[in-house]
Amino acid sequence: MDQAFQVIDDVMKTYVSREDVPNRWLIHQTLATAAIRRAVLRALPIRAGMRVLDIGCGFGALTFDIAALYAVQLTGIDRSSTALAVAKRVEHDLRNAGAIAAGCAIEWKTGDAEALPLPDNDADVAVSRFLFQHLTNPNAAVREIFRVLKPGGFTCLIDADDALSLEYPVDPVAAEVKDALSRLQQTNGGDRHMGRKLASLLAGAGLSVVQTFVVPQAHYAETPSRLARLTLLEQLRERRAGLIETGIISQASYEALARRLQQEPEQPQFSMHAEVAVIAKKPA
Repeated sequence: MDQAFQVIDDVMKTYVSREDVPNRWLIHQTLATAAIRRAVLRALPIRAGMRVLDIGCGFGALTFDIAALYAVQLTGIDRSSTALAVAKRVEHDLRNAGAIAAGCAIEWKTGDAEALPLPDNDADVAVSRFLFQHLTNPNAAVREIFRVLKPGGFTCLIDADDALSLEYPVDPVAAEVKDALSRLQQTNGGDRHMGRKLASLLAGAGLSVVQTFVVPQAHYAETPSRLARLTLLEQLRERRAGLIETGIISQASYEALARRLQQEPEQPQFSMHAEVAVIAKKPA
């Protein structure tokens, strides 16, 4: 399957430079965190013929990894029709490249995690990655997962927790941008410490927690690439209006940060980031 994953990464890379693809920093993130995503994927109880949901699928990173491994019925759900349009294009490219498992069917649905466009007892497995940190009502989303799972069905939630990230030496420019983006996310009802809360959310909705684990990824770069800075710059530009309107930064501060991200040199750095994954089961 490593060959299929390489094809997925190669196809995703072709979308990084496309001007008609919004939020391209998500593709950078998809490529940078592929190893963690796939390590979690191999722990999931997925078998051929199952009905599998990817909630908050975005451009389809996790959807396509599952599609490369299993002949299942996949549904990618996201509230952004624009993201789903890109996912459909990527799917077309991947099928042409032979990276989708024979017998795997994929459909894409526009929908909200807190009101899934699916009937009760519909799916064998539901997965969601990097979604719950953005939700204003994560309890409602977990109740929806419980509703759409078949009795005995499994879910796996994966998310970050800022306490599991560290860097040395700290890049002061990147740190200032990350702090501003984190404050905006919190202002909008998000939670940068969601990873530690996933198990409690699932248990509180009536699901039995089967497994919890943390998957780390560490890296040391003597000659850092510009990719991390450029990804931050894209995020900063995307959230410019929100940052200024909420008073988190001023217009002058925004312009200074954007300029520094582009101009100031990066230093050698060690970084470590980890994701929390929780697998839970709906009672039979």
